[in-house]
Amino acid sequence: MSDTLVTKPDEAIALRLMQAIRADAERACAPDTVDLVSVTFDVSAATVDPAALAYTPRIDRKTRTILFTGGAATSASATVMTATAVYRISPKG
Repeated sequence: MSDTLVTKPDEAIALRLMQAIRADAERACAPDTVDLVSVTFDVSAATVDPAALAYTPRIDRKTRTILFTGGAATSASATVMTATAVYRISPKG
């Protein structure tokens, strides 16, 4: 069993990537709110220092109630992790 108090590099990369994706989703849907429905990660290198990466979100498609989005974590030479996510858009209020 692994120590749940220690964050592994791949987990830290996934967390930072999701933070970038969510912030972009919130900007794109403001003033409405977004709730995560689903997320998928693809990992190609898990031992890279998370602080040394660039985190780039993207919006794939937006409807009235659903946002399809994703992003990538990249080093200077390669993509380390990608993610795709689906958010439910809820009217604020």
